[in-house]
Amino acid sequence: MSQNAHTLHLFFEDAIKLKTGQLVYQYLAAGNTEQAQRWAQKLGGADLAALWDEQWFNQEVLAQRTHLLLRFDTGTHDDLPLRALETLFAHGLQSAVLEVFYDQVGETERMHFDKGQWVSRKAFFEANPQWRAVVEPVDEPVAAGEAGEGPDEEDAHAHSKDPGKPVSVSKLRKQEAERRKKGEEAAQAFIDMAKEMHKTGTSPVQGLIAVLLLRAGFKGLLQAIAFTVVTVLLFKGLWLWLGLGLVLAIVLPLYYMLSEYKDLHGDGDEDGDPDKDADDDSEDGGESEGRGGEAPQGGNAGKSSH
Repeated sequence: MSQNAHTLHLFFEDAIKLKTGQLVYQYLAAGNTEQAQRWAQKLGGADLAALWDEQWFNQEVLAQRTHLLLRFDTGTHDDLPLRALETLFAHGLQSAVLEVFYDQVGETERMHFDKGQWVSRKAFFEANPQWRAVVEPVDEPVAAGEAGEGPDEEDAHAHSKDPGKPVSVSKLRKQEAERRKKGEEAAQAFIDMAKEMHKTGTSPVQGLIAVLLLRAGFKGLLQAIAFTVVTVLLFKGLWLWLGLGLVLAIVLPLYYMLSEYKDLHGDGDEDGDPDKDADDDSEDGGESEGRGGEAPQGGNAGKSSH
């Protein structure tokens, strides 16, 4: 069964917060919610349900001298632990690094968080240079003769997922929730469409073709609208551009739908008409059979003449 393996490096503001967070997670991993709740109150009343997801399994809590290391596995479609990070940042967490190994595709992804925001790897280590040796431990020294053969430092950590600009964890969690919701809605729409096709006896392939054709037509309509708006704003002759835009609103969708239809069905002229080819083959066969039948007659006639 495929799963996602998570590793969380949690760096707290001070040693007291680190020790308290350690006790909370150790008791949670042991299943002792009573003691976990007690220490969560000392951490500032953090919600245990937010700190610990019941879907996590193979949990491991390791107390390091400088930080807390949390490991756990989830299903391939489960959420990232953004809710836990959001809660921890509100209760003494200073920075964190999340590393996820996606077993289904065999890839690793790393995200860096600092002061409640998802930041780039470069920005994280500029703000926290002391954690670099912890998060990215240096390998054994390379021999002098092999100094130029090792991978580039940036390439070695190219699996880091960086945002275009810093994003708060709370906003990132909302974005992920919206993306997940849209994906579920799209999947449900396809399921409903398949059920409706089954009721009406429509082939799923025909339904998919209809969807693709509608999408192509919608693309042409959007381009026609964009062209009309731009030309009306930039050039004189309002009615001219409106008229041309109306024509394009009819022509472009038809053009894209026709192109999509040809791509889906292919050009029938290239392969030719199978029935016509079959008729031609039968005619050729008939003629050759006729010629083949005439040859023996000619030979018999010649023998009889002698």
